[in-house]
This record gives sequence, structure tokens and C-alpha cells, in this order.
Amino acid sequence: MRSMLQVYPASNLSDGHDGFRHRLGVATFSSFLSLKVTTKSTPRTSKFLCSYAMAKLPDSQVEGITGFSSNSMAYRYVISLKSDQVNIWLEDRSSKKQWQTGLLNKEDYVTAANAFVDASASDYVSCFKQCLDSPFGKDEDVERKLVPQNGRKMKLEMSLKIRLLRSVRTINYTFELKPIAVEPIDILESKLKDQQEELERLRGKISLGTTAFLYVESEAMLDSKLQWKEVAAEAFTLNEDKTSIKVLVSGIYSFGLVVNHTPTANGAPGLISLQMNNETIQSVATGSYYCRSGAYVTHQTNSSLMCVVQVKEGTDLSAICTNTSVIANTPSYFTVARIGG
Repeated sequence: MRSMLQVYPASNLSDGHDGFRHRLGVATFSSFLSLKVTTKSTPRTSKFLCSYAMAKLPDSQVEGITGFSSNSMAYRYVISLKSDQVNIWLEDRSSKKQWQTGLLNKEDYVTAANAFVDASASDYVSCFKQCLDSPFGKDEDVERKLVPQNGRKMKLEMSLKIRLLRSVRTINYTFELKPIAVEPIDILESKLKDQQEELERLRGKISLGTTAFLYVESEAMLDSKLQWKEVAAEAFTLNEDKTSIKVLVSGIYSFGLVVNHTPTANGAPGLISLQMNNETIQSVATGSYYCRSGAYVTHQTNSSLMCVVQVKEGTDLSAICTNTSVIANTPSYFTVARIGG
């Protein structure tokens, strides 16, 4: 015998179905599906399909760092979901005081005024997480408050703006957080976690600083631009014609350019320039060939440029040689070092 499970997107349902979608400023419940079971099988097979469709979502939890407009403290939060019951846990990262709601059924925090049609407990957890992660600001669609209560309790308030066409409606969720007795070992564990996060942050900064170094040579020119040999550094790349070096990590950089060159025979003074995104940031004038005893004479020389500049990610660096040419078999040098953020 045959059985068939058909899945219909919510957008294909009429307004009379539970798939009606709400547009939320920071959370959009648009992924709900309607399941229709068509069966031509035994009652045993039909019972299996219905049980599969109605299976509960697996347990999960989300966490992060948040703050509130009422104080300048930072708080660590964990929202856990167990058997469709939600628990919100909060910790003051400074004092290490902790609170939690305890396991809540959907009817404990959802009312007729703030309900979303067909939203699961997992959908509400996602909504609450986005509320706690959203930045502050008058233009934001989320507000949150943490209000002290009697008995060392806390009241967590979250407000959301729902936008539908030209209408805006504010809905509210309120939770009572009860204090938790914190053991010394719990405080130590929390402090160790804070230190680990700080070390990871600093390690990322150090990694960027140590890899942003470049030493490259050039022995040729293309359309007045020095052509560089292959770049062997993670923080830089070379363009196709090898005349431009792209910086991949923003920061404060020190540049050092040495060009070995000889004036051209057209009588015009030369110029060597260091450019960022085709804009000159530093240049040096070079000599021209000159006349002595009726004969034109030229000589080999070198010019240097050094500067410290703020560089954005994606900036292109190039060296331009005007009215001068490089010396055969004598390389020029370019050194780049990131010295700050």
C-alpha cells in the first residue's frame, strides 16, 4: 500500500490557514510549513506518519552577551529549550550574581496580545535571542529592560515592533527571574570563561598584527609602474599584471620604498611616487640627464620613500616612475609592516 507526505509552503496558504505570516522587525516568522498527510495504507502506517509529523523538536540552547539601558553592566545569558519548555538564565558578569526563570510552558509567556500564529517554542527562543542581541537606539525595533524587584528578583521586559504594511504594533514579553544561590566553584568557572573569551579576542588581534608584513622586489616596469615579484604573505595579494599590491588587513602601516633607477633621455625631470588607490601619498623628484662639453650625460642613482599611514582593507598600493627607468639586473625594494590597529 502507498502513503504520501506533501509539504506546502506557508506563502501558498489562504488567510484561513495557520500558515499566516507575521513580519517582525528583528525576527520574521516566515518559515512555517503546513503538513498534509494523504494515505492509502493500513491504520498502522497512518499512525506512524502522524507520529512522525508531530514529533517534538530536539532540546537546544543559545547564549550570548547583552546589556540594558537601565545600567551599564554586561550580562551573560543562556536560553535553553527542553521538552518545549523555556528557561532564561542571566548572570551579571561583574558581580557573578545569577537569576533564572525556571522551566516555562508556552502559556506562561505567550498571551493573546503577543502570540504568533503557529509559532513553536523554538521560534520564540530565536525571537528572544534576537531581542537580547539587538543594539540600543531610537530607530531600533527592539527594547529591553531589567528591573530590580523585591526579594532580589529581576523583571526582564522585552518589547518588539511588528510591521504589517503601513501599520506598526508593539508587543511585550515579561519574565520574572529568581535569584540563584551561587557556589564559589560556580564563580570560579564563570571567571575562567571570561578569561578564556578575552584571551581568544587578544589572540585574534595578535595574529593579525604578526602576519601583516611584506618584503617584495622589482626588476621591471609596465606603463611606468613597478612590477613586483610574487607576494608570499597572507595579508597581501598581487593583481594580475603584478603592478598593484592589495592590503587585506586594515591598520596603521609603515611603508619603505627604495628604487634604483636612471634618468631617461628626454630632458624632463623625473618623479617617483607611492600611491594608494591611484592617489599619491608621497613622491620624490629625481635628476634628469644633463649636457657637459656638448655631450649629454646620464647616471645611475636611487631614491627612497618612507611614510606611516592609516590603511583600509582592500587598499591597492603601487609605485610610479615618471621620466626615469629601472636599472637592469638591479632590484628595487618595497617593505610594508603593520604597526597598529
